[in-house]
Amino acid sequence: MDFKNINLGIFGHIDHGKTTLSKVLTEIASTSAHDKLPESQKRGITIDIGFSAFKLENYRITLVDAPGHADLIRAVVSAADIIDLALIVVDAKEGPKTQTGEHMLILDHFNIPTIVVITKSDNANTEEIKRTEMIMKSILQSTQNLKNSSIIPISAKTGSGVDELKNLITNTLNNAEIIRNTESYFKMPLDHAFPIKGAGTVVTGTINKGIVKVGDELKVLPINMSTKVRSIQCFKESVMEAKAGDRVGMAIQGVESKQIYRGCILTSKDTKLQTVDKIVAKIKISDIFKYNLTPKMKVHLNVGMLIVPAVAVPFKKVTFGKSEENVILNEVISGNECYCAFELEEKVLAEVGDRVLITRLDLPPTTLRICGHGLIEEFKPIKDLNIKKEVFREGKVKIDKGRTVIDGLAQSKVAADKLIGEEISIDGKDIVGKIKGTFGTKGLLTAEFSGNVENRDKVILNRLRRWG
Repeated sequence: MDFKNINLGIFGHIDHGKTTLSKVLTEIASTSAHDKLPESQKRGITIDIGFSAFKLENYRITLVDAPGHADLIRAVVSAADIIDLALIVVDAKEGPKTQTGEHMLILDHFNIPTIVVITKSDNANTEEIKRTEMIMKSILQSTQNLKNSSIIPISAKTGSGVDELKNLITNTLNNAEIIRNTESYFKMPLDHAFPIKGAGTVVTGTINKGIVKVGDELKVLPINMSTKVRSIQCFKESVMEAKAGDRVGMAIQGVESKQIYRGCILTSKDTKLQTVDKIVAKIKISDIFKYNLTPKMKVHLNVGMLIVPAVAVPFKKVTFGKSEENVILNEVISGNECYCAFELEEKVLAEVGDRVLITRLDLPPTTLRICGHGLIEEFKPIKDLNIKKEVFREGKVKIDKGRTVIDGLAQSKVAADKLIGEEISIDGKDIVGKIKGTFGTKGLLTAEFSGNVENRDKVILNRLRRWG
């Protein structure tokens, strides 16, 4: 049978049953699956992205078990980029928590098809299960992309609802349009690297795009080291090639495992990835984020597998006269869209079109900390964007003894002199004008207008000055 490789993420709050559910679904365990990492066993929580696998009809499904603890949101976000379908687990008795909401928001932003799994139903009564269902339905209705998500109660302990969940996963995948980008250059973020006797360095990851074959010459970024593929394994089987969407282990030569770290990407020689610390993105602030984004605010920016501190400068593009200008936004509120320049504290690997997630990890874990998301437009430092600020002033027309002057735009002759040549408009009328000179010593101005003005007409002066 020709299997289609799928990546299924399990999300949710700590202790709501993610790892138990993945054990029930899994047939083949792989890298760090089921909390095998010593630190996971010591702390009793999932500390990294675990991977395991199972088969459903013609699908081979890699399970991405993402951490739920508030402090581990970084790893959750890095997993979201390689997922075709998500299960979000909620404890039937406890109901959703803050981190449940954060995970749902990430899935909503990235438009990942989602199934809500109400776990531990054997530990709750009918009323508690119904209440949790109603709360989850209400949350789903507040999202952009997850409104039609299915909700299913299960018990991993008794097995109740597990077969129904498997059928639901199969039906959801049958109706989903899963597109793999195999035409592009090869790109695989690396999540693990370790030495194996006789094989050398083995790396694991999920291929984001492109195709790889045994013998291919690749490079590891950002350490910029050339390497060659010695062998490829997919689902514990040796293969000659693998493609976008496949979860693989690869033996590579020329690089030691200790040189590779989370954030490294294995890529082809024709890669479009750049090592950058200046990013300009078109962003949308989450509808339910309670705080405003303001210039020079410290945020955390997720790019690929990394999340790094950054300074954010939001701006809009405005047609001013005959040119398009970048104009600073003093605050951006929930639901707003704008452009934003980010200056990062560390370098990341990215290309134009990559998705970014903006978080405020300085906020307490009990607060929703997902600020917004966006797409990278270009890589430019803030100083090169020539960002301006709008200077907005109001004055009025004064007609006295047949003489027309403008009062209120300047308080002195010195200030008035600086406005000569500026364009103005009459509020509420299709009349524009240009300041021609000054009159007297008290800041009065003279102007030429495109139409007839009247006494007490409101005059608007809107001009741009360099920001920062």
